[in-house]
Amino acid sequence: MPESIIAGIPVHFPFEPYEVQRAFMEKVIICLRDGTNGVLESPTGTGKTLSLLCSSLAWIRTRQSEQQKQIRKLQDAAGNTKMGPTGIVPGEAAELALTVGKANNWGVPKVIYASRTHSQLTQAMRELKRSAYAGMRSVVLGSRDQLCIHPEVMREQGNSNKVNMCKMRVHSKNCSFQLRVESKKDHPDFRGPSIMDIEDLVKVGQKLKMCPYFASKELVNDADITFMPYNYLLDPMARKANKIELSNTIVILDEAHNIEKICEESASVQIKSSDVAMAIEDVTHIMRIFTSADSQDFSGDEPKDFTLDDLTLLKEMLLELEKAIDGVVVDNLSEGTTYPASYMYELLAKANFTYGNCASIVALLDKLVQYLMVASQNNSSMIMRKGGSFLVLAELLTIVFANKEDIMAKVHRSFKVHVEVEEAKQNAPKAAPKQQQGGWLGKGNNTSNSSSSNKAKVINFWCFNPGFGMEQLLNTQVRSVILTSGTLAPLKPLIAELAIPVAQHLENPHIVDQSQVYVKIIGTGPDRQQLISNFKNRDNPKYISSLGQTILNVSRIVPDGLLVFFPSYPMLNKCVDAWQASGLWADIAAKKPIFLEPRGKDQFTTTMEEFYQAIRDSKGACFMAVCRGKVSEGLDFADRNGRAVIITGLPYPPLKDPKVILKRRYLEANRTKENQLLTGQEWYNLDATRAVNQAIGRVIRHRHDYGAILLCDSRFQDNSQVQQLSKWIRGHLGARPQCSPFGPIVRELRQFFRHAEETMEQPKERTDEPLLQNVYKTEVATQENKEEKPLFKVKREPGQMATNAAAFKQANEMAIKVEMTNSIKSWTPDDYVSAAGRTQSHSQSKPPNAMDFMSRLDSNVSSIDFNSTGSGNLVKIHKRERSSPTFGDSKSSSQLKKRYKLVDNIKTEPSTSSTSCSSINSSSSSSSSMCCSQKEAPESRADFLREVRCFINQDQFRDFGKALLAYKNGGDEAFESLMSLLFKLLGKPQMRYLLLGIRRYLKNEHKAEFDKRVAT
Repeated sequence: MPESIIAGIPVHFPFEPYEVQRAFMEKVIICLRDGTNGVLESPTGTGKTLSLLCSSLAWIRTRQSEQQKQIRKLQDAAGNTKMGPTGIVPGEAAELALTVGKANNWGVPKVIYASRTHSQLTQAMRELKRSAYAGMRSVVLGSRDQLCIHPEVMREQGNSNKVNMCKMRVHSKNCSFQLRVESKKDHPDFRGPSIMDIEDLVKVGQKLKMCPYFASKELVNDADITFMPYNYLLDPMARKANKIELSNTIVILDEAHNIEKICEESASVQIKSSDVAMAIEDVTHIMRIFTSADSQDFSGDEPKDFTLDDLTLLKEMLLELEKAIDGVVVDNLSEGTTYPASYMYELLAKANFTYGNCASIVALLDKLVQYLMVASQNNSSMIMRKGGSFLVLAELLTIVFANKEDIMAKVHRSFKVHVEVEEAKQNAPKAAPKQQQGGWLGKGNNTSNSSSSNKAKVINFWCFNPGFGMEQLLNTQVRSVILTSGTLAPLKPLIAELAIPVAQHLENPHIVDQSQVYVKIIGTGPDRQQLISNFKNRDNPKYISSLGQTILNVSRIVPDGLLVFFPSYPMLNKCVDAWQASGLWADIAAKKPIFLEPRGKDQFTTTMEEFYQAIRDSKGACFMAVCRGKVSEGLDFADRNGRAVIITGLPYPPLKDPKVILKRRYLEANRTKENQLLTGQEWYNLDATRAVNQAIGRVIRHRHDYGAILLCDSRFQDNSQVQQLSKWIRGHLGARPQCSPFGPIVRELRQFFRHAEETMEQPKERTDEPLLQNVYKTEVATQENKEEKPLFKVKREPGQMATNAAAFKQANEMAIKVEMTNSIKSWTPDDYVSAAGRTQSHSQSKPPNAMDFMSRLDSNVSSIDFNSTGSGNLVKIHKRERSSPTFGDSKSSSQLKKRYKLVDNIKTEPSTSSTSCSSINSSSSSSSSMCCSQKEAPESRADFLREVRCFINQDQFRDFGKALLAYKNGGDEAFESLMSLLFKLLGKPQMRYLLLGIRRYLKNEHKAEFDKRVAT
């Protein structure tokens, strides 16, 4: 690989680095060399991850080679036994230096590479594998949920249950996978590969029957670079649990645009009245086991590192805490009440939770969790209690008392306590029996539950200063902290909020040319309706319709993948419902299949695979997602997967959300000219714009990529919004951005893609394997060869018997005839006879069979005309065009591929001897009815609506959509209206399958009545 000298360090890069990559790597190396911190922004698609890895590991490798020379000198000196001038034997000093150096990794720092999700870490490890530093030792840290291979642990529901089950089995030495780690950790299959991601660790663990979770920790000490998610690094509890040492390490925080929010969340905590009540029940349950006469039957093996007195004391404290929470006054039941940070410490002090006893109580809670896990395993008849309430309480105490007493003034400025009324669950447990047990085995709080002042509450302890989390990180004596992302700007407010000393900062331009990106602000739709997704306008039907028309027109121009991002899920759902009712949804889907971003993890993976497959199949696709969602944050839509992105609005945080209100107040109260913090309003705007910048970054992914960025909200032309967009996007908008009329944008967009396809390097086309072995290919005669060649040829299967040659030849000729007839737009009886393989004399004596007639409708024929027979204008049957493209002209037909399956010995029943056209018409009608009755409605809602629209006109379809929406929000009257409309529109025999298909969209209480009416 090419070697470049950057800041005095030889860096091996997969190719000659671009100027922006050189600048980026230079800043990284300077930070590592000087032991300083950096904040570096480089747009998505500029090779940021590869530049980070290559520059940091090149510096590490250089330090390692320098230390190797120093080690050799010390080893040579260790053999010297002569007394030195100071009375010290040089050999002894060298041996001591060797011992100390080895213990401290010879002073060479290690790299910790942290990102937001494991999928982003996997992408980074993939980049490392294709670099010159693939031989350096690396390891990734994952959770038990991802790495555990024990079948019983994996059956547990919820990550916390899996963690506790694993701890219990390890503590009791009952996990064979964990016990094999010590004997298998040096196995070549495990130590051999230098880079192993999560999947690789699981595969090796399954092969060696060794726990991947604990085995991965064995690789950390020898690793040059360790990959882990943010929370492992920033959360003190996770850092302690994973035994992460940060002294003299280089911490790289990639995708750090959310780092402030993550730091705030890692220092925040919540506890509910229901959590305390459940903790009281769990303690009571354990006490009952201790005092039960038959407790020996199932509690003999559980670890009892606590006494009944410990349980009694803990229950007393929990009862006092419950009493204190019940006494909290909530003035505003709808929005909650805010208290200063000191209120949390006062609340806990009432229950005797203090700095002095916090550590011992947390240790006791952990022991109780382990006890419950073992007890529930040993006795299946017990109520399954996993101690989740103990974990919540332990987290509360750990986070609240992590703040030292000597910085309480800073805590009071940065934290707030917000109390809300806890919503009652729909499936709340039934009331307890009337006679409740009292004393220490009682659950407490039995008398005043009906009082309005004792409503269940949620106590939030919120941090609004991200500097708390970063300060804890810096106090671990890290060598350097590097924050990098494609959307960090503006940098000064970020640095001020994190409160870290930054020596190096960078805002890189993009790597692509001006001609590769088309950026416009669309202020009005095709109907000149203003596009603005603010609170007042987002419910306007005209706006929603105009936005849909805009997306429809863009989908006609943009090739391949189109991404559409909405401000929120409610706005996405509102638009989808409205467009489906009006028919816009079907119009868009006719141009590009539509995919919606799901919230479930399993559904998300499946949806993404289907989207990519639609692109590979050259259908194109439209993906509708939400800003700040999974799609907008970490997925790659390079090349054909994403040729344009539409931003439908600014995703502002909820204006009246208590946390948003308190954050804005915190910034206003603590902002000074010196610290350069943002105002509350500036932060509010920036939070939305950063989410937009992230969504925009999904499209341009590498040097040769191209795409369009359409900002469909007139507020994007405001100067305050423009200044917060990424620097490279501002360059495309110009000095004074203005909304452009829709007409010129359509013309310019078409010209942009036409020019890009002509001048840009296109991605390599896919090569598909044929689905069937017999493929009929179109062969085009070249101009040089004037001889007539058959247009279609049947590929003969290998090993076919010679005796079948005649049958095969006949099938080949028939296939040629069928292919030729597929290009005929209008059918006459003569054409039909020829296609059916009959002679004219035969056709005069016997009319075409009805089933043959229906089979002809399966070809690409527009109509069958019987009027040319001279018998008068009897009938002309028209066939609806297919949704898939047909090839009628000779030029395109040469590119058509057809697949057939040849079946031997097809028997046809003789047709009736009637020769009247009415008989033919009757036969056709009965066959058509039979086919329609056997046909099933499409399962997809979009496909179903598209099929319905093919049978009814636009006004009827609009009434159909309105009736569906009314039924969705209505009751029996809406059902009656819908049924009458359905029978009116879909009552014909050929549409009966659609009528039956509507059943799956009905409410359960109406399905029986629907079946009854359809049957009659």
